[in-house]
Amino acid sequence: MDIQFLVNKAIKLHVRGKVDKAEEIYKKIINIDPNNIISLNNLGSILNTKENFEKSLSFVNRALEIKPDYADALNNKGNCLKGLNRFDEAIKYYKKALIIKPDFVGALNNLATSYNSIGRHEEAIPIFKKVIELKPNYYEALYNQGICLYNLNLFDEAKDSYEKAIKVKPDFIEAYYNLSLLQMLQGNYKEGIKNYEWRKKRNRAKKYPQFDNDIEWLGDKDLKNKIIYISKEQGLGDYIQYCRYLLLVKNLGATILLDTPKILKPMIETMSIDCAYLDNLKKIKFDYHCSIVSLALAFKTTLDTIPSKEPYFFTPKNIKLNWEKKLNGFKRLNIGLKWTGNSSYVDDMNRSTTLKELKPLFDLPYDFHSLEIEYTKEDEALLNNITNLKCHKKDIMGLDNTAGLIENLDLVISVNTSIAHLTGALGKKLWVLLPVPEYRWLLKRQDSPWYPKTKIYRQIKGGDWKTMVDKVKQDLKLLKKI
Repeated sequence: MDIQFLVNKAIKLHVRGKVDKAEEIYKKIINIDPNNIISLNNLGSILNTKENFEKSLSFVNRALEIKPDYADALNNKGNCLKGLNRFDEAIKYYKKALIIKPDFVGALNNLATSYNSIGRHEEAIPIFKKVIELKPNYYEALYNQGICLYNLNLFDEAKDSYEKAIKVKPDFIEAYYNLSLLQMLQGNYKEGIKNYEWRKKRNRAKKYPQFDNDIEWLGDKDLKNKIIYISKEQGLGDYIQYCRYLLLVKNLGATILLDTPKILKPMIETMSIDCAYLDNLKKIKFDYHCSIVSLALAFKTTLDTIPSKEPYFFTPKNIKLNWEKKLNGFKRLNIGLKWTGNSSYVDDMNRSTTLKELKPLFDLPYDFHSLEIEYTKEDEALLNNITNLKCHKKDIMGLDNTAGLIENLDLVISVNTSIAHLTGALGKKLWVLLPVPEYRWLLKRQDSPWYPKTKIYRQIKGGDWKTMVDKVKQDLKLLKKI
């Protein structure tokens, strides 16, 4: 059997994107010739794209045992390690590959992205620049450079990188997606909300309902006497933020069909929009469909036209009165605290903090009320020593019960979670603690056009909760009982 013929055939299939067929041939070659380093390395490369990093590592290591100075395999091993979040090790292998091939653009790009992943953004930038000098149309490098510049808060430069990547590759989904987040962060809702539709084409967006394009509603069809299915997406905070548009849809004469997250149903029902729920119906029939987040596009939202500046969530009267009785003995300023978000959220490590970081606040002569349900062991240990922090763990199960507590507080201080959005939707006074720029809260402003009674506190330096909490404490001293 002609091994070289098989190798060439596999490489051609690999280059053309037919990776499953290429993988099959590479395995066949390795069975015949276990020391075929090209097949070992290329099979490792395919397994990397399939995120099977451990298995990939076994093949790449075999290639490197045979040829330790094999630059492509060194780069591939770096990719395996990067995929396993072993960035420091990955960096070593990229550097080894670059000693052998100094202008290896793939290894340079991978080295820079690894630096970016571990927060060494300043070191990544000159490497990205070198990559782009060597290969100006390398759209992955332009895109990755954009991410790095964004992390350095160089937003205009990041925008330029994303746009250059899109110019080279007009269907570059991830670049459009990141560009949209940046545009919305900068307040350019006209372009940002439109480009945000690219989120539906991302690999991780397979959960989006798939329907014929002719039933998609983006504000372009008459809804009078029509049934529209408005599907959920993203987290609870997003749903709360965008469900304000349901009132506008209702005013267009539509019958609304929802798949609202179960925990949010009691709050949606306080909006009095007379909707139907998907899980209550045996037969599902509708004329149009729109994702709840896409309603912002359907209504051509700008910073000046965000709807429902007044409260649009209301606490059921019995729950509100129940909490009023529970807090009757608390005569001082009552402040709610929420210091963590959902730990499964991709950036939760940056947005959440600890009770320990908020400890200076408890020196103040106010009554604090925890809006947390789950606590770390460290938090539980601290709770026992904080006399003016009340834990309502069992009583705030369900957002309607949480809303009842919030309704009876003078202020809520929260990190960027659904509780912040719930507080805003209830029209209550809210202070948001924002450690990193986030498109929902815009840039360089202390207020929010989405929630009028909101004040935003931003970290000056990443990870510096102390300075932010000290500022919050100073401002709390100025508050008086409402």
